[in-house]
Amino acid sequence: MRFRPIFYQSNTNKQSSYTSKITVLILSFVVIISSITQSVFGASNVKKADVRLLIDISGSMKKNDPKNLRIPALQLVTNLLPKGSEAGVWAFGRYVNMMVKLAPVDANWQDKATKTATKINSAGLYTNIGSVLEKASYGWSRVDNSEKRSMLLLTDGMVDISKDPKVNARERTRILTEILPKLIKSGVAIHTIALSKNADHELLKELSSQTDGWYQSVDNAEDLQRVFLKIFEQAAERDNLPIKDNLFSVDKSIDEMTVLIFRKDASESANLISPSGIKYNKSSKEKGLRWFSTTTYDLVTLPSPEPGDWKIDANVDPDNRVMVVSKLGLSIAGLPNNLLAGEAINYEMKLMEEGMAIKNIDFLKLVDAKLIQSKDGQEQKMAMFFDGLNNTFKQSFYTDDFVGELRLNLQVSSPTFERERSHAINIYGSPLVSEVEKSSDNIQPHKIIMKIRDDIVDVNSLKINVTITMPDGEKLYKVIDDASQPLEISASLSGGDYKVSFKITGKSVLGRDFDVSPQAVEFNIASAIIDVIETPQKEVMEESKIEETDEPKKNIEKEVKEKAEPEQTKDEPINDEEAKDETGTDEPEESGWGDWLYIGLGVNLLLMVLGFFGWRIMKKRNSKKANEMADELSFDDDDDDDDDDDDDDDDDDDDDDDEDEDEDEDAEDKK
Repeated sequence: MRFRPIFYQSNTNKQSSYTSKITVLILSFVVIISSITQSVFGASNVKKADVRLLIDISGSMKKNDPKNLRIPALQLVTNLLPKGSEAGVWAFGRYVNMMVKLAPVDANWQDKATKTATKINSAGLYTNIGSVLEKASYGWSRVDNSEKRSMLLLTDGMVDISKDPKVNARERTRILTEILPKLIKSGVAIHTIALSKNADHELLKELSSQTDGWYQSVDNAEDLQRVFLKIFEQAAERDNLPIKDNLFSVDKSIDEMTVLIFRKDASESANLISPSGIKYNKSSKEKGLRWFSTTTYDLVTLPSPEPGDWKIDANVDPDNRVMVVSKLGLSIAGLPNNLLAGEAINYEMKLMEEGMAIKNIDFLKLVDAKLIQSKDGQEQKMAMFFDGLNNTFKQSFYTDDFVGELRLNLQVSSPTFERERSHAINIYGSPLVSEVEKSSDNIQPHKIIMKIRDDIVDVNSLKINVTITMPDGEKLYKVIDDASQPLEISASLSGGDYKVSFKITGKSVLGRDFDVSPQAVEFNIASAIIDVIETPQKEVMEESKIEETDEPKKNIEKEVKEKAEPEQTKDEPINDEEAKDETGTDEPEESGWGDWLYIGLGVNLLLMVLGFFGWRIMKKRNSKKANEMADELSFDDDDDDDDDDDDDDDDDDDDDDDEDEDEDEDAEDKK
């Protein structure tokens, strides 16, 4: 009877002990998962670089790269790749050869890549771009958000796998319709470099734009190294130290630094001078020091560099770099390589320590961050604003109507450290290209001819809203359903200033949402009323002056002509060309209601001319009839003269009689 309680108590103790162990195990598991989760999310913006380098070795490179400058350019990139990233090198001509195996980057991989690069030649018979894209994308079957995948494709030619142009055309089509869609789905950015005017620039641009890669055309192989450096900074994220007058400062958190020093002349030497005065050069035997030198640059890697102010003893060059591996680093939210004009840029940065975001507010308040944007040789500085809730530094701004390369340089500093990060963005321009077609008479509508850039935006996703400001200030609002049809704007006879503003929303070819307002279209139309009224008046006045000045001369000419030519009756039609010469209506006709005004003026002038000729004819006829009558009556002149004399005598007699009568009347009056 007593054993049961004891037994029960014993089981209870065992159950309690077992439960406690399970609880501890679960709590431990939760803590581990929480730690892993925090680590993953804390470093969510830090992605491992996976870079594939594709180098053209076709025979045409003998002409376009006679000095084989592809070798130092490739060596530059392979030695700059951060440790722990993944990379491989492929050479292609007729066949594809993996020169450096795809593997994690370390010192051994970099040494092998440096040596293997010297085997690059120009012995290939063809340019098999499709095959190298397929083979170099090995393992990229789907998107991996933990990686930043990039391809760097250097070529000087076109798709060339056969002597038959039709075969090459089919292969080019296969690249765009089969290979490219797979690469897009895998989330890779294809950066392309065209080392010749004969390269298939359209194909390379398409590969880059469709994958948010960078396209660069290079006319001279001498520029390859600096172009490779720029594209490397697009593909791999590395923090830099700011350099001013060849001076830079190293803080205690830096584990390793890599210094890139460009030289103008192969005979020049470069040195690094430490804070304690130690001079390093390519002959130095310092432990861990790697000094790689070519005819144009030196690349120096030094582990655990001495904290303090260092000096580069060489010519100053804007492309010199000091790249660091540090416990303290920067994490930048993903930035696109290509944007539309007017699109927003949201720049966000976090400070990281040992791969974790720093959350110490007191430390972050001491950090000063600013963003410098450069374009067309001009710089603009913008402060980064600290977001205490998310422990991030932010800046948002819009690209303007500038088209070309926009460089962003982030500068972060505090009392104990300095860091930099550079990024270039290609600004495409507006997704809509427009052209104004003005009305010829201010009666027919004006037209805006539109064209959508389907190479950078998804046409089916677009929504286009238009605001039209008329000359009188009235605003009209329209929605464009079909951009292939012209946008018609009512014309005004009074003319004036027009303004057409666009607001465009949609998706890029990569699926990125955008909302842009391109530069407004503005145009001015002259008043048609002034042209119609003032111009005819001026012409009539000028014609009147000419007629008044030349009237005597015209009358003499007409009299001479009339004597030499048969008479012209008033019903005889006037020649059209003569009428035009008289009225001055050989000027170009105005369109619209102005035509009727010109016709009326022409008819009036024609009637005046007909009336003038009719008057001249009638006058001539009357003069002729009078002369004929005078000739007929000339024989009666003498008789008329005699009669006139007799009449005069009779008149004299009558006058005498009248005088006598008057004298008699006067005498009677006196009596």
